[in-house]
Amino acid sequence: MKQVTCCRCFIYNHQTASDFMNFVFPGFLFALLAISIPIIIHLFRFRRFRTVYFPNIAFLRQLSEASDKESRLKQLLVLLARVLAITFLVMAFARPYIPAEEDDISPEGNAVSVYIDNSFSMNAMSDQGRLLDEARERAMEIARMYGHGDRFMLLTNDFEGRHQRFVSREEFIDMVQEVDESARNRSIAEVMTRKKELFGDEPFDRQRAYYLSDYQKSTSGLDELPEDTLIRSYFLPLQAQQTDNVYVDSLWSDSPVILTGQPVTMYVRIRNDGSQDLENQPLRLYVDGRQRSVVSYSIGHGEEETVELSWSAGSEPLQQAHVEIRDYPVTFDDRLYFTYQVTAEIPVLALEGAGRNSYLHALFGGDELFAFETMPALSVDYSAFSEYQTIVVDGYDRISAGLASELQRFTEAGGSLVIFPGDGANLGTYNDFLRMMGVDTYDRLDTTAIRVSELNALHPVFEDVFEHIPEQLDLPDVSQYYRIQREVGSMGDDLLRLQNGLPFFASYPVGDGSVFLSAVPLNSDYSNFQRHSVFVPLMANIALQSGFMQALYHTIGVDDALVVPRRSTQTEQVYSLRKEGFEVIPEQRRSGNQMQLFFHDQLEEAANYTLYHGDHQVGGASFNYDRRESQLAAYAPAELEEKLTDLQMGTIQVIDTAGKPLDQVLHEMGLGQQLWRIFLILALLFLLTEVLLIRFWK
Repeated sequence: MKQVTCCRCFIYNHQTASDFMNFVFPGFLFALLAISIPIIIHLFRFRRFRTVYFPNIAFLRQLSEASDKESRLKQLLVLLARVLAITFLVMAFARPYIPAEEDDISPEGNAVSVYIDNSFSMNAMSDQGRLLDEARERAMEIARMYGHGDRFMLLTNDFEGRHQRFVSREEFIDMVQEVDESARNRSIAEVMTRKKELFGDEPFDRQRAYYLSDYQKSTSGLDELPEDTLIRSYFLPLQAQQTDNVYVDSLWSDSPVILTGQPVTMYVRIRNDGSQDLENQPLRLYVDGRQRSVVSYSIGHGEEETVELSWSAGSEPLQQAHVEIRDYPVTFDDRLYFTYQVTAEIPVLALEGAGRNSYLHALFGGDELFAFETMPALSVDYSAFSEYQTIVVDGYDRISAGLASELQRFTEAGGSLVIFPGDGANLGTYNDFLRMMGVDTYDRLDTTAIRVSELNALHPVFEDVFEHIPEQLDLPDVSQYYRIQREVGSMGDDLLRLQNGLPFFASYPVGDGSVFLSAVPLNSDYSNFQRHSVFVPLMANIALQSGFMQALYHTIGVDDALVVPRRSTQTEQVYSLRKEGFEVIPEQRRSGNQMQLFFHDQLEEAANYTLYHGDHQVGGASFNYDRRESQLAAYAPAELEEKLTDLQMGTIQVIDTAGKPLDQVLHEMGLGQQLWRIFLILALLFLLTEVLLIRFWK
C-alpha cells in the first residue's frame, strides 16, 4: 500500500494487486494488539480449584473426560468470537476502503477551474450566511486542497477577461475574495461550454472543474449541458434556507400610441413565489420622479396577479417611470423601470394616385389629432416615409418597383400601410408588390353586386367602437370589387367579409408593421364604403394604433436591439446612453431607416437612461434585471443527481456537503468504496455470537 503525505486532502493510491484494500487511519491497526487479551485469558484461566473427595471416582473419570472435550471446544469458539470481534472493531475504526480506480489529484500537476455563480439569487441566506459568501469560502477551500504548483482558473457570470486564464493558487484566492454580485445571468451549460473552450490544449495531467451555484431551476439550463468526457466536473449545490419571493414580473400597454393629456393605462403582472397569501399590498407608480398613483393588490401563494394602473399623460414627449412593491429579503426585483413617448399628433400620409380624395381629407385633415399630408403620384418623396406612422395608398393604377420597395421597408420598420386599389388597376404590379410582402393577392374584378355581411368586432381596430353589436348590423353595399385570393399560409385577418366569404377589408402582419388591404377603391362606382359609418372609426383606429412602438423596457444581459429612427447620415455622430455619472456608447448597426443599438455587457444597473445622438437628446430607454433570477426554486442535491442520471452525464458528480467541511467531503469521495460499516456489523455479530455461546452452551 502506497500513500502520499497528508498535507492534501486526497490520498494518492497507485493500486496494485497487493494493495487491494487501504485504510484511512492505519494507526488504529496497532490496537490489534488487544487481541492478546482474550488469548492470555484463555491460556491462563484464573480459576480457584476445590478438592472434593469421593469414595469411587471411576464413573466420574468418564464424565470428566467427556465434559473436558465440550468445554475446550466451547472455550475455543468463545476465544475465536472475541478475537474476530476485536479485529473487525479495530479495522472498522481504521476506516478500510477499496481505492477508487482514478485519483482526483495528480502529483504531477493539476488544472482546476472553479465557477462561482454571482447572480442576484446568490444573495439568499443559508444557515452559514449569504450564499455568495459561502461560495467564495468553498472556492478557497478547493484551492487549498491542491499544491502550489497547480494552476487555477476562476469563472463568474461576468466572464471577465482577467478571470478566464490560469493563475497560481495565491492569485486565484485573491480574485475569489474580490467576486461580488452581478446582474449577469449564465446557465450552467453556458459556463461549461466556455470552460471547455478555455481549457483547450492545457498541458496538465489532470483537469478538474467545480461549479458552485444554487442551481435555480429557471436558469440552470441542465438539459443543454455539453458532453465532456475529458474533464471531471463536480456540482456543489448551495441551498438557501427559504425561496420565498414576491416580485414585479412584467409590464405592458395595449395602446401603441399615448396622446398628450389623455389617460394612460398600463398592466403590471406581480408573482408570488412565496408560501403565504398577501392582502392589500401597495403598488406605487412614479413618473419622472413623482408618485402618480398607488393601488393595492392581493395575491395568493404560488399565484400571479395582473394589476391595472391608470393616470393622465403629461405634455412632455419623453416620460420615464417605474413601479415598485416592498418585499424582503430579495429586493432587486421589487422595482421595474419603463419609458414611453407621448405624442401630440399622429402623422398620416396619403399617396394620391387619382387626385385629391375628399373623404380622406375630411377624416384626417379636419381633426387636430392627425397631422395629415398628401403626395401626388408624380412627386413622391421616399425619404420622408420614415416621418409618418400611417401611409394610405389611394387609387394607384400600378405600383412601381421603387415604390413597392420603399413601402415594404416602411411597413417592416413598424408603419401601417393601407391600400385602396385604383379604378382599373394593373393587378399584375399590385400582386408582385403584395407577394413581396407575403400578403394575399387580387384575383380579378368581380362585377356582381353583393353586401358586406360580417364585421370582426374582436379585431383590435374595432376595440371600444361598439357598446353592443345589433343582430341586423348595417354594413356597406358593394357594386363591384376586386376578389382577394387567399394565398397558402396566409396570415390575413378579415375585418370585414363579404356574403360569399371573401375578404372585403383584411389586415396582415409584415415585419414590425401591418398592411391593410381593401377589395374596393374609395369610389362610389364600387361601394358606399367611404360614406358608411364604419369607415371613420376603422380608418381613425388604424392611424391611432399605427407606428413603431418602442419597447417599454429592456432586460440587462439579453442582447436584443434598441431600435431608433435614423437621425443623420453623418457617421461621426454616434448614439450614447447616459444617466447621472454614467455614459456608454453602444454598437450601432444601420437597418434601412432605422438604427439598431446593441449594449451587450455594458450595462450593470437597472435604471432609466437618456439616449443622445451626438450632444442632442433624442429619447430614452429603460433596463431591468432578468426576472428569471426572481424564481428562487432550486434543485436539491438528490434532484440534481437524478437529473444528471437521466441525462447520462457520467463525468459529473454532485457533492452534498451536508454541513461538513468541503475538504472532508472531497477526501471521503476520493476513498472509493468504503468498508467500515461492513466491519462494524461483523464485529457486532461476533460479539453476539460470544454472548450466545456463553449463555446457551451449558
